[in-house]
Amino acid sequence: MPKIDTTVGNLVEMIRNGELRLPEMQRRYVWPATRVRDLLDSLYRGYPSGTILVWETDKEMPVRDLAVSQTESPFKGHKMLLDGQQRLTSLSAVVRGEPVTVRGRKNPLRYSLT
Repeated sequence: MPKIDTTVGNLVEMIRNGELRLPEMQRRYVWPATRVRDLLDSLYRGYPSGTILVWETDKEMPVRDLAVSQTESPFKGHKMLLDGQQRLTSLSAVVRGEPVTVRGRKNPLRYSLT
């Protein structure tokens, strides 16, 4: 699959509507608020934020939700986030003004764009 450029807003929407999931083997969300702050600062300054690696397959695979709310996916097949989970979960929580769930507890990020 070729490289595809997209926006943060589009990625956040893919997370919200359940189109983008995590493979079951992926680690949980672990970033503290200071890492989120540093990511936002880097983006604000125009620094590269790293690549996001997504695997698209039409096969049923064991998946799980990210640490932010997601709806049940109406999409056939899966887009699985292989690299960039911490960054995208953080950005999704900030853009949507929603908490992240860490170890079963909802933790609000104090950085909200809403």
